[in-house]
Amino acid sequence: MKKQLNKLVENPFAGFAVVVVVLLVIGGAVVLIFTGDDDSPETAKTKTEKKKSKDDPLIEKLKKRKVKPAPVRRSPGTLDVARSEGRLAVAQARGRIKNPSGVSVRVSAAPKQEVTVDYQLSCYKAVGKTSQTRIANKRYRVTPPNTRPLSLPMSGADECTVSVGAQLTTGGSNGRVKVAVVTG
Repeated sequence: MKKQLNKLVENPFAGFAVVVVVLLVIGGAVVLIFTGDDDSPETAKTKTEKKKSKDDPLIEKLKKRKVKPAPVRRSPGTLDVARSEGRLAVAQARGRIKNPSGVSVRVSAAPKQEVTVDYQLSCYKAVGKTSQTRIANKRYRVTPPNTRPLSLPMSGADECTVSVGAQLTTGGSNGRVKVAVVTG
């Protein structure tokens, strides 16, 4: 052993090589310890959940469902209607309006209780080679039945997209909420 140490001292390049190899071995061991396969309960739980989600037919069915495109309306009338039930039920209606002249939101709830309504209305207008877009979004509270006209963010728009959400605010017992977007 002394002879080998003396050889390393006499030849500094060989000593340097030995130190590098030792550091690589120690570093590799540390990396394996910290990034190796972890059999902790959390990891096992995550693996179990992933396996269940693959086996659950409801999840597979939901993954395959197609999202309906937003309704489009060119003339006055009801654009979209949404309903929901529950303690703090939320109903969301949406759609696109071609050449809008006006938009209203109609809200109802049972039993009669206060509802919070959030809406966003974004309108687009082509102007020569460019375009203009304006957005209006607001929140209001109302005790239904109620119909409220929304002011368009710009006049003479080519198209507007509207999204409205209505949520029960009391949260006591189960209730129902219904929201409709009406054009014209």
